[in-house]
Amino acid sequence: MIKVLEAPLDINLHALSVYWWQKELAHKIAEEAGMQVIWTATDQQVGQMREDYQALCDGRLQLALEKKPQTFSLAPLTKIIKASPVTLSLVLLSIVGFLLVEFRLNGIVELLKIQSMDGSRLSQSLNLSSRISPQEFLAHGQYWRLVTPIFLHFGWVHITFNMLWLWELGRRIETQCGKVHFISVVFFIAVTSNLYQAASTPYAYFGGMSGVVYGLLGYCAVFNFIAPHKIFALPRSIYVVMLLSLAIGWSGAFSFLANMANTAHLSGLLWGCFIALPSALLTRFFDRQDHR
Repeated sequence: MIKVLEAPLDINLHALSVYWWQKELAHKIAEEAGMQVIWTATDQQVGQMREDYQALCDGRLQLALEKKPQTFSLAPLTKIIKASPVTLSLVLLSIVGFLLVEFRLNGIVELLKIQSMDGSRLSQSLNLSSRISPQEFLAHGQYWRLVTPIFLHFGWVHITFNMLWLWELGRRIETQCGKVHFISVVFFIAVTSNLYQAASTPYAYFGGMSGVVYGLLGYCAVFNFIAPHKIFALPRSIYVVMLLSLAIGWSGAFSFLANMANTAHLSGLLWGCFIALPSALLTRFFDRQDHR
């Protein structure tokens, strides 16, 4: 670095520094021994910078920083929508599902369950099972029920927790792997976690995005382990918190507050890890090919 000049501390050089950067005059200003010392990288800039400083001190160079008025713009929102439309759609559908449950629109909610109960007098008189299983719904072509329970949420804590993690993890996978791949991952984890939960609790009314969230967590972990990428890198504390939450759920410590779909959480995590394997291995293979 080449020393340009020294200036007293009571002279405000901020406007001059901005002026120089606009003219592409690279420099550095540091305080040394009670003075402001201006440094530059090349000899060619020294004369111009000294001339500008002298002109500022003499009043021949008038500089003023103008604050640009802040205007409202939809550009950031538009950018988010374009970057993560699938993740945003899943969040919006989950909010709709939450409102359906919250306002007790049971007729619609019944259409979204993967299993249900039939306590009608007719069923009892015919000695039929009170449970309507997933197999019975599928036999009647109601395949959407394999996925739709992920949109049903029970309470503000449930929806808030799941949406925060869905937004954080979902955007990463959608951005890196693409929309089609991401929605395929979500649907696969949704179907498997819902079926496992239905099999483990055949008479339970369950729902929520938690199984998918745990699946996305497992996906990010395995993908980043095999083919490290900064977009999948998560702080270890996140894994600790999520796995601790999973363990507490299985322990039944909070069963007095709410019944948790623990099987959906665990199966979602395991299947998320599994489905990440081929994607991560292919990514690692092609990355190595590109570097040859």
